[in-house]
Amino acid sequence: MANILLVDPDNNAYQALKGFLGRGAHRSSCVSNAQDAMVFLRENILVDLIIAELKLDNSTGLGLLQTLRGDYFFGAVPVVFYAAKPTHDETQDAYELGVQSIHRKPYLENLIQDEIARVEGKEWYWEFFEADDVFCERTGLSLDQRSDALDELISAVKSAAPLFKETAEKILQNPSPTASWQEEKQNLLREITALRQANRNSAVSGLEELLKLLATFAGRSLWGEFKNAVGALDYYAILMGYRADAYKLDQMAKQAAGVLDRLAQNAVLRSLPPREVHSMIPHLRDSELEAGTTLFKQGDPGDAMYLVEQGRLGVYLENADGSKPKKIGEICDGGIVGEMALIKNSPRSATIIAEAHTRMMRMEKDAFQRVILQSPQMKHAVQALAEQRSMESITQRAGEIDISGWSKTACEGFRKTGQHIPKGFLGTDEKDTEDIKRDATNIEHWNRMVDRQSFPVVSAAQIRREIGALKSCPVSGSAVATFAQATGGMALSIRPVMDLVDHDPGLAFQVLQFANATRQAKKKDLLTFIEDSQMCVNYLGEKKLAALAKGMPRCSESFMYLDEEANWQAHLKFLLATANIARFACDQMEFPHIEPNAFLAALLHDIGKLLLLRIQPAGFVHVYLHAQQNSLPIAESEKLHMEISSRQMAIEFVEKKSLPNCFKSVIRWVDRPEEATEDFQLVSVVAIARYMCRLHGIGFSGDITPAEMPPLENSSLWDSFKQHVFPSFKVAMFEAQVRKKLSLL
Repeated sequence: MANILLVDPDNNAYQALKGFLGRGAHRSSCVSNAQDAMVFLRENILVDLIIAELKLDNSTGLGLLQTLRGDYFFGAVPVVFYAAKPTHDETQDAYELGVQSIHRKPYLENLIQDEIARVEGKEWYWEFFEADDVFCERTGLSLDQRSDALDELISAVKSAAPLFKETAEKILQNPSPTASWQEEKQNLLREITALRQANRNSAVSGLEELLKLLATFAGRSLWGEFKNAVGALDYYAILMGYRADAYKLDQMAKQAAGVLDRLAQNAVLRSLPPREVHSMIPHLRDSELEAGTTLFKQGDPGDAMYLVEQGRLGVYLENADGSKPKKIGEICDGGIVGEMALIKNSPRSATIIAEAHTRMMRMEKDAFQRVILQSPQMKHAVQALAEQRSMESITQRAGEIDISGWSKTACEGFRKTGQHIPKGFLGTDEKDTEDIKRDATNIEHWNRMVDRQSFPVVSAAQIRREIGALKSCPVSGSAVATFAQATGGMALSIRPVMDLVDHDPGLAFQVLQFANATRQAKKKDLLTFIEDSQMCVNYLGEKKLAALAKGMPRCSESFMYLDEEANWQAHLKFLLATANIARFACDQMEFPHIEPNAFLAALLHDIGKLLLLRIQPAGFVHVYLHAQQNSLPIAESEKLHMEISSRQMAIEFVEKKSLPNCFKSVIRWVDRPEEATEDFQLVSVVAIARYMCRLHGIGFSGDITPAEMPPLENSSLWDSFKQHVFPSFKVAMFEAQVRKKLSLL
């Protein structure tokens, strides 16, 4: 995961870049000029790559690169230039200054990803440090000891930096050599030597070079150069702090792994999402109980839960007649006690007494509730457990989970949350005020209704009104920005526009509808269609494409974010994989007449998701999580919450749109191809491609994939279609070929 800074005054450029980077799970931020870029660097430091426009507000990309290359700390930051028409002189100057690459606008995803790949694993800021393995072998010290040494060095650098600056400024104000002046110079050189000595146990090679340079400047009385260079000490102090934190995080992750291994033994906690359970770790506190001591009594309020590390607890039920409590069980090493009272918000169901000295980790009720409320996914899981699930069903579900895999996933989540993310990459997007108000109102409504269990959250009548008000298919915000950039004044080629349209369902729908509506109005012909998206792009031409970009309804892909594997980018990956397999299936099944439409039909087959994200943005997560927690198909959950499924939304939406009928057929019947009365082969091929991508877990389908899906050959889908292929077609061989193709994605 890389941190990318875009320096470009065009907001569309940033939105386009952000969409590309999201597919690679990278972070991004944007400034408009060279001055702001330097401020951003100094405040954040951990910028892996700068992508800059050559022409900037009140500055140039070349000016920024020149400033960087002359800086004592930021001189090695990788820079990539983009420009509409870079001149020969600009190109020559850029490469002489050490630019990584120069590209012509618009931004192209494959080139962006290639440039990021060149810097990943080679972060310029870690080059200032001796490699960990080399350090440990050379010094015989551990990384924990290196962390301690860095902490001491940071303190020394922070104390010395202001003294160095003050001395340089004092001498510059009175440059004539005096006895006092010479004494301060010697003190300065001694301080530099002391810092170099302190750096030996930390092995920060970049800092060593800077200190040697400062000693040279001071020794030769080059105080102007000294003053310019000494500012880099502050950046080294910050960077060393990040490095020390990384070592501490490694140690914490090792400790967390042990705790999570124990948490994984408990069925209730293991049934919760592993990526969220790691957030419990910081709230766990050590606790001990002597043999014979009561932890809590039956009927007490639930105020905490406990993880037993070592020892033995007895579980007792009180008798109504006041006689001696009856022992019903024991909780030993790795067990959890007290969690159900917190999950159900109920009194203690039993009395717990220590039968041996017991070491535990305690988590307070308030902390537990904060943890689950911070995560909608965990909140839904906990609600489901508390309301309906019996321990038998919980245990059964937990038994299907691989313990080591669960623990490893949770530990990875713990590590990621502890990683330092520069504050400049934590900002929120600026959106139109109207969109902000609409989204906020929608979020508030969904949260309120779902908390009350008041269904439907939105009526089908309201959904139909909102669908009817849409003139065309919504497009993700990043895709709109990319399209606008590609069509904004580009006079050389529309090939990039074709590529964009072929890789985004919203854009593909837009050009198909707009081109066909334009053509039908001109020809007075409502019965024939252009079925090829690239032909539609050619038909519209530059001016109409640019006009189309300005009027596209947007939807925010952020509302589809569930986790790193389930989000809009993962859904797009699923759609593109389905499209490629649909085209491949046509070739293998010898259906040349439908092959030209197979890719686009598959890309468009699930546009109901885009409609939902536009008209009810807050609904997606609630609908999906309800389906996940109750093992329901997504359509059932959608109907519970909205009285209508996203598939039905799409069917009603396309009915009166200028879209080729074959694509309408796929949208209408892809979930039940055996019922298709038109375009049966095309519908079935897309359904088969979708099935194969779900079977092999490619991307995120937006639905709940059953725990067990049979091979295509043994599925009801193939039973309904196999008679339509040649007898010589071998479905098992086809599945093997598809498996191989999908493994390359």
